Amino acid sequence: MLNYKEAARNFIENEKQFHLGVIPTEQPNPKTKNLSFVISKDTAQGIKMILSADSEIPVVASKAFETPEFQRLIDDIKRVIDERRTVLFSSVGASGRLALQLDAAWRYFWTSLIQKLPAKRKEFLEISECSNSLTTGGDRALVRSVENFEDYMTFGAQQIIDAKVGPGDVVVGLAECGLSASINGSVIEADKQGCTTYYIFCNPKEILVNHLERCRLVFERDNIIKINCFVGNMAIAGSTRMQVTTVELLTVGAAIEVACARWLKENLTEEELEVIGVPALDLQEYAKEFVKLNEALSSGKALEGLAKAVEFETETYKKNGLITYITHDYLLDILTDTTERQPTFTLPPFKKFYDNEAQVSWAYAKDPLYPNTVAWQHVFRRPIKGLDWTVEDYKRLKASEAIINNPPKVASSEVEQYNIGNVDDPSRYSRRPARLVCVDINGSATPEVTKWYHDNIAKFDDGIVIRLGNIPNNKLLENEIHIPVEVPRTCTDLMTHLLVKLAFNILSTGTMAKMGRVWSNWMIQVLPTNKKLIDRSTRIISNIAGIPYEEACEEFFKSYLGRDPKEEYRESYVVETLKRLGFDPTQEVK
Repeated sequence: MLNYKEAARNFIENEKQFHLGVIPTEQPNPKTKNLSFVISKDTAQGIKMILSADSEIPVVASKAFETPEFQRLIDDIKRVIDERRTVLFSSVGASGRLALQLDAAWRYFWTSLIQKLPAKRKEFLEISECSNSLTTGGDRALVRSVENFEDYMTFGAQQIIDAKVGPGDVVVGLAECGLSASINGSVIEADKQGCTTYYIFCNPKEILVNHLERCRLVFERDNIIKINCFVGNMAIAGSTRMQVTTVELLTVGAAIEVACARWLKENLTEEELEVIGVPALDLQEYAKEFVKLNEALSSGKALEGLAKAVEFETETYKKNGLITYITHDYLLDILTDTTERQPTFTLPPFKKFYDNEAQVSWAYAKDPLYPNTVAWQHVFRRPIKGLDWTVEDYKRLKASEAIINNPPKVASSEVEQYNIGNVDDPSRYSRRPARLVCVDINGSATPEVTKWYHDNIAKFDDGIVIRLGNIPNNKLLENEIHIPVEVPRTCTDLMTHLLVKLAFNILSTGTMAKMGRVWSNWMIQVLPTNKKLIDRSTRIISNIAGIPYEEACEEFFKSYLGRDPKEEYRESYVVETLKRLGFDPTQEVK
């Protein structure tokens, strides 16, 4: 292992493509300055501050909807359905989990139509199989980040080759901010394979092209269709799981629904359409509905409910307790949020069911209805796709010696070792207080769900029901938190998924800010699982401690290389470094 001064010099001199301080989405948002101080005093006011950073999302989406590139995206998705080709959603990190969600929502909608129109069974099954998805590192990345994989364009390219897409197929690259090498490698390879390729990016083109070679290579390829969804800086500096993935979900989700609606109107009778209901909104209505959603969450009973949920979870963790969510219909949404907490806030990741050595994750999600293997089938709604790459493959893809010598466990078989099913899991009540949280969305907590809750609550200290959306009048439990918001119901239930995303972004980010794991609007507890996050850690140290980038990098590596790996989740290397430099990360923001 290099000593810390050599490691810092190597990063400064040889990894300039990962020096990202000039990128807007890596910079703090003025609207959320002093967030940690505000939310520590007034939870509701802090939540409103976080939601204020979403104000540009409907504006940007509305403009994107009017572009010829976006109209072509709708046309191409419709063509995929007509021709029974493939539309592949590809990304990395938070957007990679979004890619899986878009794919699953597509498959769920088309297969659910069979119950309503059984005579169309064959067609609906064929169309459900038109969708596909991949995230850098394979499906295991849904439950635990795969370290360093996003640093390689070759990895993203190889996953496209493995997906066997080609001419006639559509690849939608959810590029987030354009910073991750793997997604840029994916879209370039998709273009080489003859796919109609889209690049949805969320930073100014000029900055990306001028500063990042991997982005310039994408923009040089005229065949790749680019759609800019830049929404400004993130609510928490650099945390693209917030506004970036939200605008991607809104825009690409709208394109899917409008394309599906066109096919249905062309191929079904009036009576059949009446049975299906409203498959999609008019395109601009999606932006308007997002404005209503944001306003609803920022006021009244919904804001009151969000604040109660944040305070409940904060109080649990401050006592060293655990949260276990249960939900069936929206398990993928909740898994996405809970997984994202690990790298964002240096929390223990999900552990494998039979691993008695690993730390227990603070929050977890389970399906109360199905055993583990069946629950995973319902999450993906397709076979699990891992990466079965060999050492020789990693050498060919020019991976680092660390990866070649210790290949990560990302095969398909790895996913099911994380037990999300209804089997008893003693680790979830191994610390006190252990709390069971039933998530009821638009009445999704069926009698079968609540029965599992009542059958298992005695193992926990207590529990609550968090109810979102259109809340039925019945009472499920004595202790309920209501977040009432009316959203339109369409074919893939896009607005409901956006509601859940915003609400859980608030729940996890607000809780962590109240826990002191955010300072002002900097994610001081970031876990550096890739080069982008090493740079982000360095910049946070530089900004808060007021020292040059080069000195901050050296101080970061001093912490990073000086700690026993077993203590990885003790606290972030950023906080350790700031404390050593005399800065108190718990002090009030001035």
